[in-house]
Formats: sequence, structure tokens, C-alpha cells
Amino acid sequence: MTRSSPRFRAVRESRAPRAAHRPIRRGPIGPYTSGDDGITGRHETPSRRPPALNGLHRRRSPHSAPAPAAPPCDAPFASVARKAAGALRKAAPVIGVAHARRWGFACRPEPGVRAFQAFSPENALEGSADRLFRLGKTGGLLIDVPPGARREVWIALGFHEAGTITTGIEARYAYTRYFRKLEDVLSYALDHREALVREAAQRDEELASSPLSPAQKWLLAQATHGYFGSTEWLDTALDDASPPAPLWVVNEGEYEMMNTFDLTIDHLFFELRYAPWVVRDVLDLYVDRYSFRDEVKRPGAPSELLPGGVSFTHDMGVSNHFSPAGDSSYERPNLDAACFSHMTHEQLTNWICCAGVYIARAGDEGFLERHRGLFAELLTSLLHRDAPEPGARTGVMSLDSNRCGTGAEITTYDSLDHSLGRARGNLYLAGKTWASYVILAHLLDRCGNAAQAAESRAASQRSARAIVSAFHEPSGYIPALLDGSSTSAIIPAIEGLLYPHAMGLLDDNAAEGEHGELVRTLHRHFQAILKPGLCLFPEGGWKLSSSSDNSWMSKIALCQHIARAILKADLSDDGRHDEAHVRWQIEGSGYWAFSDQMQRGVPVGSRYYPRGVTAILWLDERSAGAKSASR
Repeated sequence: MTRSSPRFRAVRESRAPRAAHRPIRRGPIGPYTSGDDGITGRHETPSRRPPALNGLHRRRSPHSAPAPAAPPCDAPFASVARKAAGALRKAAPVIGVAHARRWGFACRPEPGVRAFQAFSPENALEGSADRLFRLGKTGGLLIDVPPGARREVWIALGFHEAGTITTGIEARYAYTRYFRKLEDVLSYALDHREALVREAAQRDEELASSPLSPAQKWLLAQATHGYFGSTEWLDTALDDASPPAPLWVVNEGEYEMMNTFDLTIDHLFFELRYAPWVVRDVLDLYVDRYSFRDEVKRPGAPSELLPGGVSFTHDMGVSNHFSPAGDSSYERPNLDAACFSHMTHEQLTNWICCAGVYIARAGDEGFLERHRGLFAELLTSLLHRDAPEPGARTGVMSLDSNRCGTGAEITTYDSLDHSLGRARGNLYLAGKTWASYVILAHLLDRCGNAAQAAESRAASQRSARAIVSAFHEPSGYIPALLDGSSTSAIIPAIEGLLYPHAMGLLDDNAAEGEHGELVRTLHRHFQAILKPGLCLFPEGGWKLSSSSDNSWMSKIALCQHIARAILKADLSDDGRHDEAHVRWQIEGSGYWAFSDQMQRGVPVGSRYYPRGVTAILWLDERSAGAKSASR
């Protein structure tokens, strides 16, 4: 095993005492405080005090109750931490090569196994007794194998980066609490190789034994690699004497934006299955640091400011820099529904939908109690973005945040055309607004706020009526913009159905239930547009908008689940669609791992992306892929 790179060093690690650790004072964290100007952020250097629920030292909002202790079963990576702490006390020797102190590979010392450093592998094989020529830029392991024999050597590949690695909020990698240096990581991996391989085999078996088709299994596996390749498990307690203060970050693939909120909602179901604490961690941090209060404005009247309310930023920063409290790295003013404008209304619906599903799936009563005062504010904020006058409200966003300046808000589909890009009056966002009202009605009921629950329920009915009444009989579907200014057909019209369904608020017979008219109308819409010439590419791949060749694999997987599980749509050609999507990844994106944003099957952005784990929803379907598998 060889690797060519500058500054290699040979690794010969023997048993050694633990290195001394110098405590480092924590850096500034800017929690929000509530003042006359609403939710505002400030940097402060907190005193040393016990960590809050998700590990951040912070003040609570005025509408939050004291945080309860985290459930013992929800301690993040507790078993890994215990094993790693034990490994430090009994580290065994390793032999291998490393690039500086950051990454390398090694095995246990064995007869006939040697590390080398040379100009090339050929130089290392010349027979010289000096196989550690430190000017060489190639490092590796030489393993003697007699002719006709077989030999097995376990080699661990690992990385380690010590010290503070973020700014804005200072944090280190959480593993550095348990692993002092690269050699500790490699030694741990070799010690626990059988358990690690066994756990990986269990995950493989979970996928292999599912009823998904081969194409679906491949897509989910590839997406999982993209997700974990974008994650960071951080610790804001910089000295080992303080309790761990975990902070979870998912980077936005090649863009490196941190915990982008319109990706958080798509990672939701994957994280709830495997690590629910990270959902709570991100939602709490959005409330505590990346929330704000704004005003709203009518189109064409930027100087007439009206009451707005609470919302959230697009992201938390970029490239390991946490942006200041209340700001994102992405959003800019004075852009008229163009890329990089604000997504204020969408992020408001994202927090509501994520929180509702998290409470329903995780059963976290403490989270519900802690944020009970916030739910009423979220309802008010939604209503204000419709119209200031109650009698003028239609259930659909019609006002932009004043953060846009002279511009207008956009949706997560920022790289698509007008059919999905503009937020105001958008069919896709109308569906998520309906879902937010349904969820808030449920949460407010649970909190004993019957009057506001009834108000939210009435608003959800207005949203449903606005969507249903926009159905255009001659074309057979609902136009992308409800005012008719865009007549494109869009698949994400159905997206909002997912979140109430995941909470049990839409049952298997949703078409006949309380929201039946909306479900039946969206079923008609979907069946009418999933065809060539509208929302299918010629090779069978899904096209999110009839007027754009830009399509996102993560959203396709999400909508496939909704179509099967909620709409009970006829997807008899599912296998052909999935095989086309596999070709997008293999032929179009072979170099980039999982890519999300595809233009006719070729990645044009969102490469090395985490968002494709929406495909985990396929495992929730009773007979997902059964027809495809049988074919």
C-alpha cells in the first residue's frame, strides 16, 4: 500500500504516556437575547457553566422553559467515547506512514512488514537497508509474501486534526477528546476492526434485506456516503476538564455551507433513524443563534413596512466559520427572486416541519415544553407573511421579508427557473405552508392553546382552498405560480404532504380524510404531469419542473416516496426511472461521488452532496420497490 505526497513521516508508535493537555478557554458564542428589537444576536465569552441540552452554553429565550436532562439513550456516540477512552490507556504499537500529523495508514508490527519512504515504490524495492529516505515523497508498507502463499494484513486508514478548527463559534473535533494523535486513531481502528466490520455488515444487511430494487439500494448506499462525507461532530468545550458539548454540522457538499436549513429538512428522516440528537441539536442552535425578527413588505413597495415575525437564516456559516448571530453566509439583499436572495418564509416552514416530525418521532416532551412559547410566535409570523389584514389572508405567502431590500424571496430551488425559484405565490411553498399550519395546530393543541390551534387550523384550510382552486382543468394540473404568471408543471407541489403524514396526521386513507380534497387534487396533478414532455426526461429520469432541465436527485427520491406512500399513485414504470437515476450518478457523476443537481443527467452543481439521504424514506414503505424487484 503506497501513497505519493510531500512531507510523509514514518510511523513507529510504541506504548507511551498520554501527552499533557493544556486547557484552552472557550471562544465566543453568540446566543440570542430578546430585546425591544426582537431576537438579536451578540458575541459573548461565556463563563464556565454546565452545558445546556444540546451541549452549547447559552441563554434561554423568553418563551423557553428550563432544559431537561438529555435522555441517557440519546448521549451522542457514548459507546464510541467509552471504547476510545479505554483505548488510550492501552495503546498498542503500530507501523506505517503519515502525512504530517493529519492522516496516514498503519498496521500492527509483524515479521516481514516494514514501512518505507522513498522517491518511488521501485526505489524502496531496490534492496537498500535504508528504506526511510526522508526526502522521498512516496510512503507505504512493504509486505513480504512467499511465492504461492497468501497473507492477510489489517491496515487502518485514519485522520486526525487537533486544536480549534472553527471560528465564530470555537470548536474542535469531538474525537480529539478521546484520541490525542493520529497513532491513537489507527491503533483504535486496528483493535476494534472486527467490531467495526461487523457493524458495517449489519448496515449492509439492513439494506440488502429490504424490499428495495437493486437500483434503489445502490442510490441509497451512494447517498449515504455523500452524507457522512459531509459531516462534522464537533465539541465546543475546548478543554477536557469541561463536560463534552457536542455540536453537529453537515456541510453542504462542495459549497461547504454549514447546516443549510433547506438541507436539514431533507436529512431529517435519515438522522431520526440513526441519531435523533443531531436534529434536536441543529433546531436548538437555529433558535438560539440563527433566528431573528423581521418586517415584511408588499411587492413594489419596499418602504411600506408591515409586521413580520420570527424566522431563521438559510445556514449557519461556511467552511468552518460560523457566521454572526442572525446572519447566514448565503443570503443577500436587493436580488429580485434570484439566487442568493433570502429564503425567510421557506426557513420558517422548515423549522416548524422539522420540529413537528422530531417531536412525533423522538417523543421528546422536553423539546416540546421548552419551545411551547415559540409555537405561537411562529403562527403569527406565518400569518403576517400572508397579509396584515385577517380578512385578506388566502393561506399563501404574498409578502417578502424586509431583509430582501428592494428584492424578493426565493425557495430552496434557487438554481431552477421562475417556476420553483420565486417564493411569493409559489405552489411548492404553498404546500409547505399548509403543512406548517397543520403541524402548528397539532402542537398548539398539545400545549393547551386551543384558540391559536383553531386559528392555525383555519389557516391550513385557507391554504388548501388556495391550492385546490388553482387547479387548471384544461391543462389538468396546478400551475407553478398560483397567480398564473408561470404555467409550468412542478412535481414538488406534493412535497408538503410528507410532514403531517410522518407525524401521523395523514393516515393511509388520506384521500378520504380531513384533508381529502387537497390530497385528491394533488393526486390528479401528479398523475397528469409525470409524463414525457412535462416532468419526465426521455430516458425516464424525473424532471422536477416542465420548464427546466435542472433536476435534483434528493427531491426526486422524496417525491417518489410521497407519490407511493401518500398519493397511492401509479408508478408502474418505477424501475426504468430508478435505473435512469443510477446512470446519472455513475456516468454523469462518477468522479464527484453523490451529486444532487443534474442537468439532463450531468452534474452542474451540488457535487459531493449529503442531501440524497432522502432516499431513506423508501425503507418506510411497506412494499417499496417490490414491483421493481420482481421485474
